[in-house]
Amino acid sequence: MSIVSLGAHSLKTLRQSWPPYAGAAVALAGGIALITLATNMLGALGTATDGLDEQTRRQIDDLGSLFGIMAGISLFLALFVVSSTFGFVVATRRRELGLLRLLGATPRQVRTLLLGEALAVAVVGTVAGCLLGTVVTVPVLRVLHQAGVTPVLLAMPSQGTGWAIAACCGVGVALVGARRAGARAGRTQPVEALREAVLERRRPTVAQGLVALTAAAGLVATAWFAPGMPLLFALLVGMFLPIVAVIGANAVGGLLYTELAAYAGAVVARRDPAAHLARDLARTSSRMTAAVAAPVVAIMAVAGSMVVAVGATADWSEGADRAALRSELVVEQAERPERIQGLPGVRVSDVRRTAPVGFGGERTEVEVVDVADAAATRSLQATRGNLADLHGRAIAVTASYVTDLGGRVGQTRRMRIGDRTVKVRLVAVVPDAPNLWGDVIVPDDLPGIGRVVRDTGTVFVRTDPGADVAATARSLRDTGAEVSTGEDWVSTVAAEARDTNTVVLWVMLGPAGVYAAIAAVNAVLIGMSQRRRQTATARLLGATPAQVRRTTLWETVFTGAGALLVGGAVTGFTAWLVRQAVVRDVPDAPLTVPWEALSGITAACLVVLLAAAVAGAYALRGGEAPD
Repeated sequence: MSIVSLGAHSLKTLRQSWPPYAGAAVALAGGIALITLATNMLGALGTATDGLDEQTRRQIDDLGSLFGIMAGISLFLALFVVSSTFGFVVATRRRELGLLRLLGATPRQVRTLLLGEALAVAVVGTVAGCLLGTVVTVPVLRVLHQAGVTPVLLAMPSQGTGWAIAACCGVGVALVGARRAGARAGRTQPVEALREAVLERRRPTVAQGLVALTAAAGLVATAWFAPGMPLLFALLVGMFLPIVAVIGANAVGGLLYTELAAYAGAVVARRDPAAHLARDLARTSSRMTAAVAAPVVAIMAVAGSMVVAVGATADWSEGADRAALRSELVVEQAERPERIQGLPGVRVSDVRRTAPVGFGGERTEVEVVDVADAAATRSLQATRGNLADLHGRAIAVTASYVTDLGGRVGQTRRMRIGDRTVKVRLVAVVPDAPNLWGDVIVPDDLPGIGRVVRDTGTVFVRTDPGADVAATARSLRDTGAEVSTGEDWVSTVAAEARDTNTVVLWVMLGPAGVYAAIAAVNAVLIGMSQRRRQTATARLLGATPAQVRRTTLWETVFTGAGALLVGGAVTGFTAWLVRQAVVRDVPDAPLTVPWEALSGITAACLVVLLAAAVAGAYALRGGEAPD
């Protein structure tokens, strides 16, 4: 049989077997829509840097990293959801494929047939996903701006690049997902055409076992090295380790998820016959159980881990700020900060100032300080080098800057200030305190810096010994500025950072949660299409429609309980890992558990499971006893 005739036959069989393939197309379209949206958002950021100030440009650069992570998560979800969906399609067509083998089709011809069908589904799903992603881009960009995530309203970018990337991802995901299913289909024996039932395999293959063991070894190694792991590395591991854990769990999902579902339903099964049957179904229907659990585990593990990692970063930042800040009062929106020094009760007024310069091959905002004032109010001190040398043509950088971009004390670099270039020497490395100073610090007597320096409106104030802090604060407020205590200022900044992080995470992970719901519902609907005869037999034996639907609901509940347990365990491990690095760096860092965000993720997973349960019950609404 030629490739052309196989292609034509693929289209014919696709038209005849469209119900399961419709689910595959929907799953693929959802994933491609997410990738298109993420690509469009990255493209919008790339066109928004012209005419913006340095701070806004840096904020947009940071968003680019977040949107890139969103694109990676979307591709990850699309890959294993589409792969499991195609596996379902092969399972539903077992007898048909066995009949083809009985009529003389070779394993290669069966694989080629399925790949041809997958390619057709890829075209439909990719076009639909690209259109959907394009349609939702503008509303999402508007919501991001209204929520304060983006400093400016981003414009819709050109669709050529985004569609090209999404199309390549769509075809690639579909073919990769169909390849494994095609290999399984190629092993279909002719006798399958004569079988009425088949026992689904729960025991993992050797390759699946190796994948799971590799993932487990990665978790054990991470736990072993956690006590000495630097914070930045721990955060990176905390972002990507959940993906490794999910891949390992899904590799043995046919065994892991079914056993957890059976364990979760053990107590209820003793009291309700429908629950007992649901427990047995969840344990024996390994493909459907794993397909429903996989997206829930992915969302719970990836989203939960990102939430706790970002929350730990906020705890570290707050702890570092509290440890370094020595100012009793912090003044903001000060119009004339130079007047503060002469007010009664004020001992030191440290005006926070920044300046845009060219450094390290790009435009950078540097912190301009009076070293003595910054040491008195913000505990500016050196961990390497000597701050006494921070004067004239000299700079200091933070420890994280050295980790990210390198540098050593004594090194000479070029810095462009205005229209002139000066050589500066790195004289000190200082601790990180993100809200107290920037990554690059220069003295206020650096040649030329006075022409480009600007006040930020924030002044750190140390009061005279024995002065009435409340009276000093009233004097400062009389200048028209906003005044808060140092403790309150740190709390406010930390709360604002956590709120912003929460909004960004919901924007990044919200679409992925919707996609997980679609994937779970899709898996249940395809799975229920294989149970028509089983449902009819149960009705023949006296089961009522309500009992059949209740069995489906219980099965989804047990599966979801096992999935939440796995996802929660991965999230808890990530939280422990990142916390080890935080307290190693800042021993007095507060411990803030993001209960609201974690509860929201759990609620989203429950909604996914509820949608799957309702879909399954709806699919069985017409199950009647056979004549």
